[in-house]
Amino acid sequence: MRKLSKNILIASAALALPLGLAACSADPDNAEAVAQLDEKLAGKDADPAMNSALNDRILVDPELTDSANVTTVREADAPLNGQTPPDNGYKGDIASAEELDSAKLMRAPKPTVVAAEDCKSCGDQRAVTLGGLADDQMQRGKGTCNAKLQYGARWATRMPTPFPVYPKGRVKEAAGIDGGKCDLRVASFTTSAKMQNVVDYYYTRAKRSGYSAEYQIRAGEHALGGVRNNDGGAYFITFNPHPGGGTAVDIVANNGR
Repeated sequence: MRKLSKNILIASAALALPLGLAACSADPDNAEAVAQLDEKLAGKDADPAMNSALNDRILVDPELTDSANVTTVREADAPLNGQTPPDNGYKGDIASAEELDSAKLMRAPKPTVVAAEDCKSCGDQRAVTLGGLADDQMQRGKGTCNAKLQYGARWATRMPTPFPVYPKGRVKEAAGIDGGKCDLRVASFTTSAKMQNVVDYYYTRAKRSGYSAEYQIRAGEHALGGVRNNDGGAYFITFNPHPGGGTAVDIVANNGR
């Protein structure tokens, strides 16, 4: 009973203080009322039970202290090193034989090696954006295609029929332009498939669709490109090993859907 009375007194004091102060602050001339309130709370006539409640030590339950701030952000166990986590694929990322039409795939010929000094758009001089890659390889907009490219994942679904995103590939970035001399589609993606399998896939699709297909290694980067004379179609694809396995692919092509 004494504990309950004590808690009631604490709650009453907590409520009385702000209410009393609010009433006093509303009237700046009420200094005498403030003095009387102070005397009542802390003077010789103050309630001993209230003074005891206000001056008691705050009790802490040690069993509950470990559960405080459990959702706060904690420091890392080790310094950050800036490394990219390996990409080990995901469940169901292996394309089926039906999706690849693997029974009919042709093997790409041995690539021609192009030295860095003989390549103006590869190695250190390779474009770092999809628009720059399109300008370098398609030579259509003379620098203007880069500025006109519209970025968005929807463009990855509108690639030319012979050059879709590799089955089960993960699109990183896509862009495109409809109509005019900059009628292009550009896509950057990764796949868990081995590079040779990806090269063979696009080589086969290019040849079956009436395109030429020249396979090169340009300053260490694998590339496949060609044209189709009857409609001015052109494409250029680069292949690079992807950290953690698989292949990183960039495609630039015109005559998209």
